[in-house]
This record gives sequence, structure tokens and C-alpha cells, in this order.
Amino acid sequence: MKSELNSELIEAVKEKMLDDRNVLHILMETLSIGKEAAYRRIRGDVPFSFYEVVLIAKELGLSLDEIAGNSVTHGAMFSFNLQKEENPFDYIYGILKGYYNLYLYVRNTPTGKASNASSHLPFLYYLQYKTLTKFRVCSWLHQTHGIKSMPKMSSVTLPDNLSEITHQVSDMHRGVAHTTLLWDKNIFATLIEDIRFFYEMELVSGEEVRLMKEELNNLIDEIEEIAHKGKYANGNEVDIYISSINLEASYTYVSKEHFQLSAFHMFGIDYIHSENPGICEEQRIWIDSLKRYATLISQCGEKERLAFLKKQRESINSL
Repeated sequence: MKSELNSELIEAVKEKMLDDRNVLHILMETLSIGKEAAYRRIRGDVPFSFYEVVLIAKELGLSLDEIAGNSVTHGAMFSFNLQKEENPFDYIYGILKGYYNLYLYVRNTPTGKASNASSHLPFLYYLQYKTLTKFRVCSWLHQTHGIKSMPKMSSVTLPDNLSEITHQVSDMHRGVAHTTLLWDKNIFATLIEDIRFFYEMELVSGEEVRLMKEELNNLIDEIEEIAHKGKYANGNEVDIYISSINLEASYTYVSKEHFQLSAFHMFGIDYIHSENPGICEEQRIWIDSLKRYATLISQCGEKERLAFLKKQRESINSL
């Protein structure tokens, strides 16, 4: 087994090499070891320690799937943030920092792509709106920490670092060269029903509902402009599709040269993800297949675009 894992690691390193260095030099530089020690690891005489595997994976952007996942489990490995911080705001910050690092890695490269198929409005698309972001955080606290511990939204103050990271993530994910959004035709409905529910529970005030209604109208105006131009304000391309069938869940596929990641959204603001090539390819194919049942409304499909936007505004203004 150790010999097999060593071989898997060496093969993964070879596949990732993009420069003139060979495997020997990479091991020597990354692990700070001599030539003979590196040769012993290449031959399998000395197994890599877990710490050494982590150092190599970090240096080359490797996933554990690429190193050992398939050989050990005959399947795919998924990652999920199981570290529950005592302070829930720290936990949310960690999730958003994960989004930030992902899009930081993919942005500003010509091959960068992000595809999202969503049954409900993605959290990332309203992070720049203060009251909507606060509502999502508070509703998440209510669901995960119990109704008794959930104060009224007006009494909750988001930490400065959390407010800062929300704006950073909002800007960062728009830095991907090409984005495809495939949304349910009733994409605003779930968020609006949540707002209405928490208002009826007297956890959200009438003034807060008014502010969120205003922000949602600003958001739909922003989406209309993006759809009209087929671009974000920074010039990066965006294709927006509206599905004719109901989407059962929300998925994201992010890629650039020599990197891909698939994410399955869950628990309100969290997600599980995998860099397994097989999983990522299936995710990409699935999202592409959904386009057959959808209408492109960015830079075309004007009639369908206007009908979709009108329906969303009517839903928003029903608050």
C-alpha cells in the first residue's frame, strides 16, 4: 500500500509540472532534502510522510484525490468544513474565506470559468447588499442554533471582518473570465418567502423588510444590466440562462488550466466540494445538459428576459 501511494504521488507530481524542473528538483526544493533522500522517495525505498504529502500538495495545488483518493477508496473524496467554531460568525467567515480563496485562484486568467446552476438565489450574488446579507446570516443562525437563541435581526451586529469579507468575495467572484449562470425561473421566490416567514415570526421588522425590498429591486436592476450587456461591469463575460424545468439543487463548477472543482451547496451558506476529475467532469456535463431545457437571456432572448425580470419584480414587490 505504501509503495502504491508513493507511486500515485510521483505520478501526480509529474502531471502537475508546468516548468523546467523535474520531479527530483521539486522534491528537493519543497521538502528541503538532499538528492539521495529525494531519490529514495522516488524509488519507494522511503515512504512520504503525511507532512511531506501536504507540503507537496500545497506547492503544486494537488488534491488528495489526485494523490490517493481513487487508489484507496475506489471512489471520490469530498471536502467539507467540519470545524465548528465556538463563535458562529467565525464559522461563517471561514466559509466566505474559502469562497474568496477559490475565486482568487481562478480569476484574472483567460481560461478561468465558473458555472452555477441554482434553484434559489446564490448567496454570493447579494453579498454586496448589507441588509440582505445580514438577513441570510441571521436566518442561518436561527436554523443552526435554535429559535431560542435567535434574537431579532435588529439586535444583531455583524463583526467588521465579516462585513469586509462579504464585499471582497462579491468582487472576487466577478473576476472570473467567463461565468455561466443557469437559474430556476422562480429564483427569487425562496428568499422572498424566507423574508416573509421571519417577518411573521416578528424576528424581522417592517423597516428591515422595506430595506431588503429596496435592495432586491436594486439587485434585479443589476441583473438586467448584466443580461443586456452579457458582461459584468469589469468586462468579464456572463451567460445567463433561465431554466424551463425546476432545478432540484444548486451546483457550481469552477475551472482554469490544470485545475477544476465541483461544489454542491447545502446548509444555507455552506458546501461540499471535490477536485476529483471524474466528479468534476460529471458536474460539468450535468450543468451543460441543463442548458437544453433553458433559455439564454444575456445579449439575446429579449422577450424572455423581459418576462423573467417582470415576474421577479412582481414577486419582490409582493413583500
